[in-house]
Amino acid sequence: MNDKKDYKNMDLSAYFIGPKGENGRLFKELTNDLIDDHIGYRKNFNAEDANSISEDEKDSPEFRKAVVNMKNVLNELSMKMRSGSIPWPTAGRYWAQMDNETLMPSLLAYNFAMLWNGNGVAWAGSPASTIMEKEVGQDLAKLNGFNENGWGYVATDGSIANVSALWMARNVASIPMAVKEVCPELVEGKSDWELHNMSVKESLDLLDKAGDKKNEVKARSARSGKNLQSLGKWLVPSTMHYSWKKAVDITGVGEDNLVVLPVDEHYRINIDKLDAIIKENVEKNIPILGIVGVVGSTEEGAIDHIDKIVELRKKYNKQGVDFIIHVDAAYGGYGRTVYMDEDNNFMPYEKLEDAFKKYGIFTENNQFLKREVYDAYKAIAETDSVTIDPHKMGYVPYDAGGLAIADTRMKNTLTYEAPYAFQEGVKVPASIGQFTLEGSKSVGSAAAVWVANRIIPLNIAGYGRLVARTLYAARRFNDMVDGKKFTVNGKTIVSHAVYDPDFNMVDWVYKEEGNDSLKDMNDLTQAVFEYTSSSKGGDLYDLQLLTSDSSFTVDTYGDAPVNFIKSLGINESEYDKEGRLEILRSSCMTPWVYNEETFDYWAPRINDAIQKTLEKIAQNEDIL
Repeated sequence: MNDKKDYKNMDLSAYFIGPKGENGRLFKELTNDLIDDHIGYRKNFNAEDANSISEDEKDSPEFRKAVVNMKNVLNELSMKMRSGSIPWPTAGRYWAQMDNETLMPSLLAYNFAMLWNGNGVAWAGSPASTIMEKEVGQDLAKLNGFNENGWGYVATDGSIANVSALWMARNVASIPMAVKEVCPELVEGKSDWELHNMSVKESLDLLDKAGDKKNEVKARSARSGKNLQSLGKWLVPSTMHYSWKKAVDITGVGEDNLVVLPVDEHYRINIDKLDAIIKENVEKNIPILGIVGVVGSTEEGAIDHIDKIVELRKKYNKQGVDFIIHVDAAYGGYGRTVYMDEDNNFMPYEKLEDAFKKYGIFTENNQFLKREVYDAYKAIAETDSVTIDPHKMGYVPYDAGGLAIADTRMKNTLTYEAPYAFQEGVKVPASIGQFTLEGSKSVGSAAAVWVANRIIPLNIAGYGRLVARTLYAARRFNDMVDGKKFTVNGKTIVSHAVYDPDFNMVDWVYKEEGNDSLKDMNDLTQAVFEYTSSSKGGDLYDLQLLTSDSSFTVDTYGDAPVNFIKSLGINESEYDKEGRLEILRSSCMTPWVYNEETFDYWAPRINDAIQKTLEKIAQNEDIL
C-alpha cells in the first residue's frame, strides 16, 4: 500500500485563517473538535471520581459574578488588541517586519497542546511533546544536511539558539585543554597550539576516550571558568544580529574576543578580508574559536558565502588551524527547502529550473537561480551548527526558535542533571531540557512545529512552495520600487532599491530627482516611514501601507553602501559627513502575493498609498 501523500497538489491557502478570515469557519470547527477531545479525556480519566465543580456551585450568584467578571476582562482584552495591534495578516499592505500570517494548524496545535501540560522541559512531565520535539529536532537537523549524527531542538527564540551555539562551541573547544589536565596521556606530545586547533570531532573523540573520567574533564572545561581567554576569537559579520554581543558576554568569551567582519556591497562577508583577519591572528598564535555566517541577515536578508567560509577552513586545516563554523539562519534557514526534493535530498543545481517548473515555483528572474546563493545553502551541510527559527519563515507561533548541530555529542558538553526532572543514567525515550539553556518552556511550540512539518514537509513540495511565494513577492516588489517615479508639487520623487535581494528582504529609499543631498534623501526616506507607521501616519488600523526602517551607519557597515550612494549621483563625501544611509526595510513574508494576478491587484494599491504618503509629507513637513 502506497501511503505517500501528494503534497505538491495541496492548496497552501487552506492552511491559513486568511487575511479576511476566509477560513474562519474551518478554524472554529477544528478548534471545537480539539476542545471536545480534550474535555472528553478529562471526563474519562478515572471516570468514577467526583466532579470538583458542582452544578449548584455553577448556579450560585458568586459563580455567575466571577463569570461576568471574566467576560468583561476578556472583552477589554479584545478591545485593546483590536485597537492597538499591527494588522500584519493583511494580504498586500504590510511591508515591514518579520511578521505575517501564522499557520492555522500550528495555532490549533499550540493552543491544544497547552491544555494538557504547559511545561515541555522533561519527558517525565510532558512525554508526548518531548517525543514531538525530538522528532522536530531531527527534522531541523536533516533539513540542514546533518543526516548521520545530527540533533536539534526547539529553542525559545533565535537569540537563545545563538547563545546556546556559542555555549557549545566554547565547551567543545575547551575539551582538549581539560583532557590535558585530567588525562594528559591522551594528548601526550601535543602543543597547546595544536590542542586549541582540534576539530569538533577530534575534541569530542577525546572526551569519549576519557571514559569514566568524562565528567571530570567536563568539569575542568570552560564550564569551570578556566582557559576562556585562550580559546580565541569569535568572528561575526557586521550584519550580525544583536544577540551575538549578548552571547559573548553571557558565555564569558567576552567582547574583547568578538571580531566584527566587514561586508561587501552586497552585505555579505568580505571573504578576502576574512582570510586576512584569520591569517593575522594565526601569525600571532591567536586561535580562531569560530566564524558565524549569516543566512538571511536581519536588515538586508543577505546570504553569506557559507561555501567560501568552508573552503577557508579546509585551506587553514592544511596549516594545522581549525575553527567552528556556525550558521545564523534564524531568518533565512527555511530557504533551504526550495532546494530539497521530496526524498529530502539537496537537488543538483542543473535540475533546479525543471524542478521549479514542476512545482509551479516562480523561475523568471528568480534570485534562487543565483549560483552563489545555491552554493551557500548547499555548504550548510559542512558546518557545525545552525540557528533556524520556525517562528519566522516556518510561520508557526512564537516562541519557536531552533538550533541544529551536526554532531549530537556536542550537546553532551552542556549536560546538567536535576533529580526531579532528568538524572544521569536514567533511560527515557527522549530528553531535551538537560541539554538546553531553557528550564521551563512551552509544550505548545514543539507541538506547533511538529504539526507544521507533517502538514507542510520541509522540501520543495511543502515549505519550498510556501517560501517561493515570498520570494516571488520580494522580487516583484523590489523591481516595482526600483526606479518608480512619483510627482508631488511639481517635483519628481524616485524610489530606488538598495541592492538585488538574496532572500525575501527588500530595502529601498526615496530621493527627489535633481537633489543630490544625502541628508535630504535620508530625511525624505525617514519621513515616508513615519507616515507609514503610527509615528505620524495615524491609527494603525487605518494605514493603507505599513513599513519599517533602519540605518546603515558608517560604524557598522563601513563603505558597503558607498557604491549605491554614488550610483544615485550623490558624492561619497556626503556619506562620510552624514555617517549613515536611511532605508525602508520590508520582510516580504506575505503568502498572498504569489502570481501575476495577485501582484497586479496589489501593485496599484501600494503605489497609490505611497503617492498619498508623499503628498502628506509635502503638506505637513518642510521636506518637499
